[in-house]
Amino acid sequence: MRLFSVLILLFLFFQNSLVFADSTSNEASSESTAIEITAENCFKAAGKNLLIGGWYLWNPYQYNKMTPSGYKLTGMDIDIVNSLSENIGVEIKYDEIDWKQHQLDLKEGKRDIAAGATYTDERAKYVYFSIPYRFEENSLFVSSNGDKSLNFRTVPEYLAQLRLQNFRLGITRGFIYGDPQINEFVADSVNKDIIYIYDNDVQSVQALLKGEIDGFMSDRVVGASIILNKVAGDKVKEIPLDVKTPIHLMFSRKSVPLETVDYYNQQIKTFTHSAEYKAIAKTYLYPILLLETIGAEWFYIVGIIGTIAFALSGVAIAAKENSTLFGTFLFAMLPSVGGGILRDVILNRETIGIILTPSYMYYIIFIVIIGFTTIRLLDYYNHDAAEDNLVNKFWQNLLVVCDALGQATFIVMGVSIVMMARIEPLILWGAFFAFLTANGGGILRDLIRKDRVISCITDGINAEISIIWGVIFSFLLDYSSYNPNPTTIRYYVIGVVTGAFLTRLLVYYLKIPNLHFRNETTT
Repeated sequence: MRLFSVLILLFLFFQNSLVFADSTSNEASSESTAIEITAENCFKAAGKNLLIGGWYLWNPYQYNKMTPSGYKLTGMDIDIVNSLSENIGVEIKYDEIDWKQHQLDLKEGKRDIAAGATYTDERAKYVYFSIPYRFEENSLFVSSNGDKSLNFRTVPEYLAQLRLQNFRLGITRGFIYGDPQINEFVADSVNKDIIYIYDNDVQSVQALLKGEIDGFMSDRVVGASIILNKVAGDKVKEIPLDVKTPIHLMFSRKSVPLETVDYYNQQIKTFTHSAEYKAIAKTYLYPILLLETIGAEWFYIVGIIGTIAFALSGVAIAAKENSTLFGTFLFAMLPSVGGGILRDVILNRETIGIILTPSYMYYIIFIVIIGFTTIRLLDYYNHDAAEDNLVNKFWQNLLVVCDALGQATFIVMGVSIVMMARIEPLILWGAFFAFLTANGGGILRDLIRKDRVISCITDGINAEISIIWGVIFSFLLDYSSYNPNPTTIRYYVIGVVTGAFLTRLLVYYLKIPNLHFRNETTT
């Protein structure tokens, strides 16, 4: 009997052990399945792997691009949303739709997702907001020849002047600006007479150029992009409002579960610090911001100074070598435009830069004629001028200073063109084309001189300065590509031009030697 009882107890023990093991196995299997679903496709677990979105013309964030196979929807926001969704395992379907209608569809649950949104309490009633995935700044764009001038330091001062001057202000339908005071001003019925509403920023630019409005507010990158594409840069100028706001994704509360938003937030946290995000920012933002910087009046003046400086250095060389008028023109022209032409040919740019800005050639011709005439007159009234040591020192110092200024300016141009051409790695090709743009024309000039000595290679540290500061400028642009800003780029440009110019002067006047294979000895 005891043996029978023991057998029963053993049977019950093993049965419970098997049940427990089976239960544990099932739990582990369920946990494994849950992890697999989360990692592979969180939306399939909820029975939804397709989100309905939309887009409207908002270059460079959302726009149609012409390709050999037809139009393709692209843009910074499109690429970011697609990358986030692909990492999660969901497909996005886009329809072209008005921004205001897009929000109404989100409210009714007809659409699931929207990009490029500013947070408001009103929107939060019918959508979930993701954490910010980028930032934007608002600017006012006005006509360069407009008769209404706004001088302000704060947003309240800006709004007060709009009302005081009856400034006809263009806005985008359904757009929320970064400062609540601006949104209240736009929505106030008292200001209805000066507010002009358009479907997108392209219409606002057209209205500004036609004189229908005095200015329009927009994201500064979007406004700059449209103005550059419309070739209206000289007709429209930007007034930064210093209003910066975070940008979110919106998800319909009616059609998208909150867990979906959490998955996107997890992806945004890592994605915004990834190399892929940096590449997207470089692709869509930097070309516009650099073009805006290069197209600005102050940079155009810097370019003119660099061109004139190189032209003066050519005149100085021609005077030292007693060249002809045509020879003087070649000495002045080659360092000014030769490097840029070489760069544009190698990069296979559609239009050579000098052809787009022929005014540089006019300055070169003017400098050559004035310089040649002046030197001829001085030589006529002072026959010993050519042998005067003081005069020779003057020409040599002028040559060094002008070459240094021209070199510093063209370093920035070389790196900027590489960035806009989207050539990687920037730190390599930026340095190379900085050297080519700044020194290529000087090499061509030296090849047609009497002694044919290439000064940037043989006369101390010269070409190395272009390469070093090209690397520095490339690094700075790459470093800030996660959140590029026009003001920051402007400071980079000023710093690089100043640094390269001073470096060249210090190297020359302190007689800092270059490295050679062997030390030169005198016999």
